[in-house]
Amino acid sequence: MNSMSLHSLRCLLAVGAALAGLPACVTPSSEAAAPAAARTVTFFVASDTHFGVPGIEERNRRLIDELNGLPGLAYPPEIGGRVDTPRGVLILGDLTDYSTEEQWRQFESFYGRTGKEGLLRFPVFEAFGNHDFMGDTPVLRHITRRHGGIAYSFDWDELHVACLGMYPSAERLDWLEEDLRTVRPGRPLVLFFHYGIDGPWSHSWESAEEREQLARVLQGHRVAAIFHGHAHHAGHYRWREYDVFRPGSPKHSSRQVLAVRLRGDELAVAYRDFERSVWTDAQVRSVGTAVADPAVVPPGPDRTQR
Repeated sequence: MNSMSLHSLRCLLAVGAALAGLPACVTPSSEAAAPAAARTVTFFVASDTHFGVPGIEERNRRLIDELNGLPGLAYPPEIGGRVDTPRGVLILGDLTDYSTEEQWRQFESFYGRTGKEGLLRFPVFEAFGNHDFMGDTPVLRHITRRHGGIAYSFDWDELHVACLGMYPSAERLDWLEEDLRTVRPGRPLVLFFHYGIDGPWSHSWESAEEREQLARVLQGHRVAAIFHGHAHHAGHYRWREYDVFRPGSPKHSSRQVLAVRLRGDELAVAYRDFERSVWTDAQVRSVGTAVADPAVVPPGPDRTQR
């Protein structure tokens, strides 16, 4: 008797048992559907575009050309495989040099919003930096218009992504704590903002207490990575138990963007020099489990901070 006949016989027996008031048989695990493979989430990261600096337009055009050409390209051997089409591009602040309306219009005309309005072919999710926080700060108004707030979050499949603006201030950390109450325990989390947590230029933060508050808020969550800009120098370091990555900038000589792939418990980050069109570094990290399960409440209607 073939497998199809066996399956049909089991079903008939189960129906008969149910009609007779007897326990129905359970389909053997070997016949149960196999669990779906972990979905791959790919995204790119850039920073410090600094529109308003003389000559910066051409460097940003080169950066965008490189990002547009990454899908289908082979990753460095340490990572393996090829770059998928990204879900979006994170841009980590200092979009403009002096936060003028004209400089913002330049940024938006180059990078767009959904992958259809500008030169870039992928959706954009931006933070603001210290150079965007000048004068009457039109950049903050435009970020709020585009994303609902200067701090905001969104999901790419199982990955939860949260933007904290210029840095994780006490106010935005209160927002983040509430936002993470809507996230199922065990889901991977990515944070992005402008200032560094440690290393060069990290003194720009308001207080050490806010760093401690950040650590407390993240306790119990499965943090895949933190991304920041500001230093204009690509790199990677560990802060507490978390991996922190930063791209370079079109403004200075460290002109790397990041191609990031999250697949299951593996996070791969490849550094791409957009001037020379070469990979310059690669990191493969294991995404650990959460320390403890945070409380979860039903998601609210608004996940942005204005």
